[in-house]
Amino acid sequence: MNNKIFSRMLCLFICFSLAFSANAKVVAAISTMKGLVMVKPVGSRKYIPAYKGQMLKSGEWLKTKDGVFVAIVFLDGSNIKIQQQTEVKISSYRMTAKDLKTNLEMSKGQAWSNVADQGAGGEFTITTPTAVASVKGTEFDLEFDEDSGESILTVMSGEVSFSNELGELIANAMEAASASEGSGPTKKSISKEDLPSWQDKTDPGVAFKLKPDVVGKQPTGKIIKVSIQIINAKSKVFKKSFSGTVTVDSQNSELLVSTNGSSWSSSVDVNINGGRGVVQVKSSLQSKPKLIVTAADAESKIIGFEYYQSKAQKRASKGKLASIVSNKGNAKLTKIIQDKQLLKSNITGGSGSVSDVLQKLETGELEFDGEPIIQNNGDGTVTVTIKVKPR
Repeated sequence: MNNKIFSRMLCLFICFSLAFSANAKVVAAISTMKGLVMVKPVGSRKYIPAYKGQMLKSGEWLKTKDGVFVAIVFLDGSNIKIQQQTEVKISSYRMTAKDLKTNLEMSKGQAWSNVADQGAGGEFTITTPTAVASVKGTEFDLEFDEDSGESILTVMSGEVSFSNELGELIANAMEAASASEGSGPTKKSISKEDLPSWQDKTDPGVAFKLKPDVVGKQPTGKIIKVSIQIINAKSKVFKKSFSGTVTVDSQNSELLVSTNGSSWSSSVDVNINGGRGVVQVKSSLQSKPKLIVTAADAESKIIGFEYYQSKAQKRASKGKLASIVSNKGNAKLTKIIQDKQLLKSNITGGSGSVSDVLQKLETGELEFDGEPIIQNNGDGTVTVTIKVKPR
């Protein structure tokens, strides 16, 4: 078996840790959206842009800003529309083969729900800081006013158990109920004019068609130009009359975006004229990165790419690494690098490319953080993990 080396460069400029739950299960999906919807993955403190069709896991948060709406569908067929300026946490797990226990924890905002029949053992609840709405199969709206602390329930069909620590009541069709901190729930009859209508106005006006100028695997550093076309969200017809800006966000630290090819970042605003615009992308790592395009009154669109490290790039990285290690006097690692061929190198944390890190090590801007970790994989390959830090 040929001796080979799989070299992984780990560049940590700031110490951090992320905890992810291996048990998080997919419980819902985004069915429609309007504007920039944000999702906070399980174990993360950071919200990232969401996209239509995205699978949602138990424990994730959704957030909408002004003018932004999102609809989600659960595994049991329940449909939920989330109002602008709302923040909810999604939790759901299977109690039996047929029954789910689902809860939306709404810290602020408003949600309209059309809940599927929950059966004998199922449960669907929405909780706010001042009330709990529990249903078996109902169409209703629940709003939490963060300023007043009041939870307001409106029932269109079916019935809802509405409660807090001071009491509980059953609200039936065409009834509204309210509760706040220090006050038990009360209810009243309402007319059709009192029913909310915002849930009927959440469809996006436009969507995006994305087309890269090259397809398939590309070498790291290769610039790909992605054409952005605006289309009618419903008819899918090209919308030449659209002019304005759209936002392009990278979903991966190694993928950078640009409007002019000279200034690169993780997010850019792209000017759209006559329904068309262009964004440029490039990746510093061998990976499968993605980006999302969003705009006001628009349905977001995600697109993925695949980058690989060319043989010439591998040879250059190996030569530079060998020179740096030799200058540092690490005889053991020097021998390993000399005797083996470089298969692959990646940045697994921080930012920049492998070439950037090696260049900064060579100039002294970065230095090794401890001894390299050498792991024999038992198949003729060796993994070398190198930590570096600013000098």
